Amino acid sequence: MKLRLLSLMSVVVVLSIKAYEINAHELKEKKSTSSFYQPYLSLINGDQFNQTSPVDSLIKFLSETSTVKEQSVGFSGTTPKEYRAFEDLQALATEEELNNFLTHYSPVVRVYAYRALIANEMYIEAEYEETVFKDTTSVNWLSGCLLIESSVQELVSQRFTD
Repeated sequence: MKLRLLSLMSVVVVLSIKAYEINAHELKEKKSTSSFYQPYLSLINGDQFNQTSPVDSLIKFLSETSTVKEQSVGFSGTTPKEYRAFEDLQALATEEELNNFLTHYSPVVRVYAYRALIANEMYIEAEYEETVFKDTTSVNWLSGCLLIESSVQELVSQRFTD
């Protein structure tokens, strides 16, 4: 009787371990295939895909950097690609899109979106603005030759008071 009970317990333990391994493997695959950014796609000619909004590519580009860059950087005072992308975002994005970007996972996107709203004199959702002003997420800031570690809160406050 003890032998049968021990055999049954062994089978249950083995099956439990196997089920755990399968779940862990599926979870690992799911995590590796997911990504934060998913642009809007539209179907063209039945089998070709194209981005519907140039704003999506700008946001993707800006979200891949960890530094907010001003108009003139370095000893030569050149305009970086990130700042040009910000200018394009400011020109192309709607008020609603910019407000939504204030909750984006990238702190760089949040700063640039807030600056675009201010520069365009657009309405800013009060709860989003409050969130940005309380946001202590670390972000690098490059102005001229100075690279400073700052926070979203400091960058939007500084830009707001300038």
